[in-house]
Amino acid sequence: MKSNFLSSAFIGTGLIAVSLGAAANPAEAFSLANTEGTWNNVTLSNGSVVGLGGEAANATNNVVFRDVDGESQVRVGSAVNGWTWQENWEEETYEVETRKVEWVPKWKWNRRRRKWQDQGSYKWVTKTETKTHWVDNGWRVAQTDEIKSGQGIAGVSNLALEGGQVFSVGKLTHFNQTIWANGTDATNASLSLDLDFSDTGLGKQSFDFNINIDETLNNATTCAYATDAGKGCSDRITWDWAVDQESAFEYEGDQYTLELVGFSQQVAASSIVNDFVSQEDGNNSANLFARIVKVDTTQDIPEPASLLGLAGLGLFAVKTKKKQALKA
Repeated sequence: MKSNFLSSAFIGTGLIAVSLGAAANPAEAFSLANTEGTWNNVTLSNGSVVGLGGEAANATNNVVFRDVDGESQVRVGSAVNGWTWQENWEEETYEVETRKVEWVPKWKWNRRRRKWQDQGSYKWVTKTETKTHWVDNGWRVAQTDEIKSGQGIAGVSNLALEGGQVFSVGKLTHFNQTIWANGTDATNASLSLDLDFSDTGLGKQSFDFNINIDETLNNATTCAYATDAGKGCSDRITWDWAVDQESAFEYEGDQYTLELVGFSQQVAASSIVNDFVSQEDGNNSANLFARIVKVDTTQDIPEPASLLGLAGLGLFAVKTKKKQALKA
């Protein structure tokens, strides 16, 4: 439940067998002013859904939706180191009782010698002394959302694309912090990707995907994914479907939608992986790659067993309400 996105993050993941740009059609050109991502409807491991489709985010379910410098974030979980001490040093006075033997005088007049004489004795004497010291009268406070686990997505801007061209739709960050496995860790979250085609006259188009988060136990005997030495078990991010089957837009007489392709550390990569392995105890980032694909409404093709297995091959055939097939 938690990460450092180093080169080792890609060890053991499958490369997508595609030459980037091979499926592009020069006759199709798009201009993107910007892209933007938004998180919603987080499913927790206890089964509850937090977001517009479920309960509101609050201190009980430990979910926070927020925007930080243009990056949409969802933060989840109860951090292991969730509290800190706010110092407040103040000078205080206190009283101390001391008991010791002292000479207690007792003066008497000696008539024969015609003078006063001390006929006292040693006795136990108790005294109270006032002293001062510095005391930390601080208080325990909850730490910030930065120590929660979660994900972030930051968009890109000013893209000129050809149809079928693979491009970075934004930077996805996994905030892999150590949290308690108490039911408030997330298993998946909805990600809405908005593509602004205002320069092309298409306006903003939205596409919805479901992102899975496998938050592993740090103390597992054997880690499920490649893990850097000395760290807790790494986590993995994947998606349920690569193509939004419900959303499409029309451009010059054809229908188009968005297909997720994979992850890469590079903004322009020659190879992309289809899952994101995130090392424990840190914030790890990867570029999320996608492409705009054409919808062929003339075919009646059964739904394939796994869209993800065909990612990047241009072989998608999906069955929506109209039984549409996709081609790059």
